[in-house]
Amino acid sequence: MPRKTMTSQKKFTTVPPKAQPAKTAATPVKPSPAQSDAATVIGEATPPTAPKTDAIKPLLTALHGTDADIAREAATSLGQLGDAAAVEPLIQIVKNSNHYFHSVVRSAAAASLGQLKDRRAVAALLDAVNDPITDPSTEAIRALVALADPRAINALVEVVRNSNHFFAGSVRRAAVLGLIKLGGDTAVTELRRVAADVAEDSVIREEATAAISSK
Repeated sequence: MPRKTMTSQKKFTTVPPKAQPAKTAATPVKPSPAQSDAATVIGEATPPTAPKTDAIKPLLTALHGTDADIAREAATSLGQLGDAAAVEPLIQIVKNSNHYFHSVVRSAAAASLGQLKDRRAVAALLDAVNDPITDPSTEAIRALVALADPRAINALVEVVRNSNHFFAGSVRRAAVLGLIKLGGDTAVTELRRVAADVAEDSVIREEATAAISSK
Protein backbone atom coordinates (compact mmCIF):
# COMPACT_ATOMS: atom_id res chain seq x y z
CA MET A 1 0.00 0.00 0.00
CA PRO A 2 1.53 3.35 -1.00
CA ARG A 3 2.71 5.59 1.85
CA LYS A 4 0.64 8.75 2.38
CA THR A 5 2.55 12.01 2.16
CA MET A 6 1.80 14.54 4.90
CA THR A 7 1.85 18.23 4.10
CA SER A 8 1.53 21.31 6.23
CA GLN A 9 -1.22 22.74 4.01
CA LYS A 10 -4.70 22.42 5.56
CA LYS A 11 -7.37 20.76 3.35
CA PHE A 12 -10.94 22.02 3.56
CA THR A 13 -13.74 19.59 2.80
CA THR A 14 -16.29 22.40 2.89
CA VAL A 15 -16.25 26.09 2.14
CA PRO A 16 -13.41 27.74 4.09
CA PRO A 17 -14.60 29.82 7.06
CA LYS A 18 -14.91 33.52 6.55
CA ALA A 19 -12.04 35.65 7.76
CA GLN A 20 -12.81 37.28 11.07
CA PRO A 21 -12.28 41.03 11.45
CA ALA A 22 -8.96 41.96 13.00
CA LYS A 23 -9.09 42.43 16.73
CA THR A 24 -8.03 45.66 18.27
CA ALA A 25 -4.60 45.34 19.84
CA ALA A 26 -4.85 44.86 23.56
CA THR A 27 -3.44 47.51 25.84
CA PRO A 28 -0.18 46.19 27.29
CA VAL A 29 -0.42 45.29 30.94
CA LYS A 30 2.18 46.98 33.11
CA PRO A 31 3.90 44.44 35.37
CA SER A 32 3.40 44.86 39.05
CA PRO A 33 6.33 46.03 41.20
CA ALA A 34 6.66 42.49 42.56
CA GLN A 35 6.97 41.02 39.05
CA SER A 36 9.56 43.62 38.09
CA ASP A 37 11.62 42.88 41.18
CA ALA A 38 11.51 39.15 40.52
CA ALA A 39 12.72 39.59 36.95
CA THR A 40 15.59 41.76 38.15
CA VAL A 41 16.67 39.18 40.72
CA ILE A 42 16.63 36.39 38.12
CA GLY A 43 18.71 38.48 35.77
CA GLU A 44 21.25 39.27 38.46
CA ALA A 45 21.42 35.65 39.61
CA THR A 46 22.41 34.36 36.17
CA PRO A 47 26.24 34.21 35.96
CA PRO A 48 27.59 36.01 32.87
CA THR A 49 30.26 33.37 32.38
CA ALA A 50 30.97 29.82 33.48
CA PRO A 51 32.90 29.38 36.72
CA LYS A 52 36.66 29.08 36.33
CA THR A 53 36.63 25.55 37.68
CA ASP A 54 34.41 24.51 34.78
CA ALA A 55 36.68 26.32 32.35
CA ILE A 56 39.76 24.35 33.41
CA LYS A 57 38.25 20.89 32.98
CA PRO A 58 39.17 20.51 29.29
CA LEU A 59 42.63 21.92 30.04
CA LEU A 60 43.19 19.35 32.78
CA THR A 61 42.24 16.64 30.30
CA ALA A 62 44.61 18.06 27.68
CA LEU A 63 47.53 17.84 30.12
CA HIS A 64 47.54 14.08 29.75
CA GLY A 65 47.28 13.99 25.97
CA THR A 66 49.95 12.47 23.78
CA ASP A 67 50.71 15.77 22.00
CA ALA A 68 53.34 17.56 24.10
CA ASP A 69 52.69 20.93 22.47
CA ILE A 70 48.98 20.80 23.30
CA ALA A 71 49.73 19.67 26.86
CA ARG A 72 52.24 22.53 27.22
CA GLU A 73 49.67 25.10 26.06
CA ALA A 74 47.15 23.66 28.50
CA ALA A 75 49.64 23.94 31.37
CA THR A 76 50.39 27.55 30.42
CA SER A 77 46.69 28.43 30.21
CA LEU A 78 46.06 26.97 33.66
CA GLY A 79 48.54 29.42 35.12
CA GLN A 80 46.93 32.32 33.32
CA LEU A 81 43.42 31.44 34.52
CA GLY A 82 44.51 31.64 38.15
CA ASP A 83 42.28 28.84 39.41
CA ALA A 84 43.62 27.13 42.54
CA ALA A 85 42.05 23.87 41.37
CA ALA A 86 44.91 23.59 38.87
CA VAL A 87 47.65 23.55 41.53
CA GLU A 88 47.61 19.85 42.40
CA PRO A 89 47.46 18.62 38.77
CA LEU A 90 50.39 20.90 37.90
CA ILE A 91 52.33 19.63 40.92
CA GLN A 92 51.91 16.08 39.66
CA ILE A 93 53.35 17.09 36.31
CA VAL A 94 56.35 18.74 37.94
CA LYS A 95 56.93 15.63 40.06
CA ASN A 96 56.61 13.43 36.96
CA SER A 97 56.61 10.30 39.10
CA ASN A 98 55.67 8.05 36.19
CA HIS A 99 58.15 9.72 33.78
CA TYR A 100 55.28 10.44 31.39
CA PHE A 101 55.48 14.18 30.87
CA HIS A 102 57.71 15.79 28.25
CA SER A 103 60.20 18.41 29.43
CA VAL A 104 58.28 21.23 27.70
CA VAL A 105 55.18 20.28 29.68
CA ARG A 106 57.14 20.13 32.94
CA SER A 107 58.61 23.56 32.20
CA ALA A 108 55.19 25.07 31.54
CA ALA A 109 53.74 23.46 34.66
CA ALA A 110 56.53 24.88 36.83
CA ALA A 111 56.07 28.35 35.34
CA SER A 112 52.32 28.20 35.97
CA LEU A 113 52.87 27.18 39.59
CA GLY A 114 54.97 30.30 39.95
CA GLN A 115 52.08 32.35 38.58
CA LEU A 116 49.54 30.71 40.87
CA LYS A 117 51.74 31.46 43.93
CA ASP A 118 50.40 28.59 46.01
CA ARG A 119 52.77 27.39 48.75
CA ARG A 120 51.61 23.81 48.25
CA ALA A 121 53.89 23.72 45.22
CA VAL A 122 57.13 24.55 47.05
CA ALA A 123 58.20 20.99 47.90
CA ALA A 124 57.62 19.74 44.35
CA LEU A 125 59.45 22.73 42.88
CA LEU A 126 62.44 22.17 45.19
CA ASP A 127 62.68 18.63 43.83
CA ALA A 128 62.18 19.87 40.27
CA VAL A 129 65.28 22.05 40.59
CA ASN A 130 67.14 18.76 40.13
CA ASP A 131 65.33 17.91 36.90
CA PRO A 132 67.91 16.41 34.50
CA ILE A 133 66.69 18.70 31.71
CA THR A 134 67.79 22.34 31.82
CA ASP A 135 64.50 24.11 31.05
CA PRO A 136 62.30 22.48 33.73
CA SER A 137 65.07 23.01 36.28
CA THR A 138 65.35 26.70 35.36
CA GLU A 139 61.58 27.23 35.48
CA ALA A 140 61.40 25.53 38.87
CA ILE A 141 63.97 28.01 40.19
CA ARG A 142 62.04 30.96 38.76
CA ALA A 143 58.81 29.65 40.26
CA LEU A 144 60.41 29.31 43.70
CA VAL A 145 61.62 32.89 43.46
CA ALA A 146 58.12 34.02 42.48
CA LEU A 147 56.74 32.24 45.55
CA ALA A 148 59.40 33.98 47.69
CA ASP A 149 59.62 31.01 50.02
CA PRO A 150 62.67 31.12 52.32
CA ARG A 151 63.18 27.38 51.82
CA ALA A 152 64.35 28.16 48.31
CA ILE A 153 67.49 30.05 49.36
CA ASN A 154 69.56 27.03 50.45
CA ALA A 155 68.49 25.13 47.35
CA LEU A 156 69.64 27.98 45.12
CA VAL A 157 72.95 28.22 46.94
CA GLU A 158 73.53 24.54 46.22
CA VAL A 159 72.80 25.12 42.56
CA VAL A 160 75.25 28.03 42.37
CA ARG A 161 78.00 26.06 44.12
CA ASN A 162 77.34 23.07 41.87
CA SER A 163 79.62 20.79 43.88
CA ASN A 164 78.55 17.72 41.91
CA HIS A 165 78.92 19.48 38.53
CA PHE A 166 75.32 18.61 37.71
CA PHE A 167 73.86 22.00 36.80
CA ALA A 168 74.28 23.76 33.47
CA GLY A 169 75.48 27.37 33.36
CA SER A 170 72.01 28.69 32.48
CA VAL A 171 70.52 26.99 35.54
CA ARG A 172 73.25 28.39 37.80
CA ARG A 173 72.68 31.88 36.39
CA ALA A 174 68.97 31.57 37.15
CA ALA A 175 69.89 30.60 40.71
CA VAL A 176 72.15 33.66 41.07
CA LEU A 177 69.39 35.93 39.77
CA GLY A 178 67.02 34.23 42.20
CA LEU A 179 69.32 34.90 45.15
CA ILE A 180 69.51 38.53 44.11
CA LYS A 181 65.72 38.83 44.18
CA LEU A 182 65.19 36.85 47.38
CA GLY A 183 67.93 38.68 49.30
CA GLY A 184 68.78 38.01 52.92
CA ASP A 185 72.10 37.31 54.67
CA THR A 186 72.63 33.84 53.21
CA ALA A 187 71.95 35.05 49.68
CA VAL A 188 74.26 38.07 50.03
CA THR A 189 77.07 35.94 51.47
CA GLU A 190 76.87 33.55 48.54
CA LEU A 191 76.77 36.38 46.00
CA ARG A 192 79.91 37.88 47.54
CA ARG A 193 81.66 34.53 47.34
CA VAL A 194 80.76 34.19 43.67
CA ALA A 195 81.84 37.76 42.91
CA ALA A 196 85.25 37.09 44.49
CA ASP A 197 85.84 33.77 42.74
CA VAL A 198 88.12 34.46 39.75
CA ALA A 199 87.61 30.90 38.53
CA GLU A 200 83.84 31.39 38.32
CA ASP A 201 81.99 31.60 35.00
CA SER A 202 82.36 35.20 33.82
CA VAL A 203 78.64 35.77 33.18
CA ILE A 204 77.64 34.43 36.58
CA ARG A 205 80.40 36.37 38.31
CA GLU A 206 79.34 39.59 36.61
CA GLU A 207 75.73 39.10 37.75
CA ALA A 208 76.84 38.58 41.35
CA THR A 209 79.27 41.50 41.24
CA ALA A 210 76.62 43.85 39.88
CA ALA A 211 74.20 42.76 42.59
CA ILE A 212 76.71 43.33 45.38
CA SER A 213 77.74 46.70 43.96
CA SER A 214 74.15 47.92 43.92
CA LYS A 215 73.61 47.19 47.62
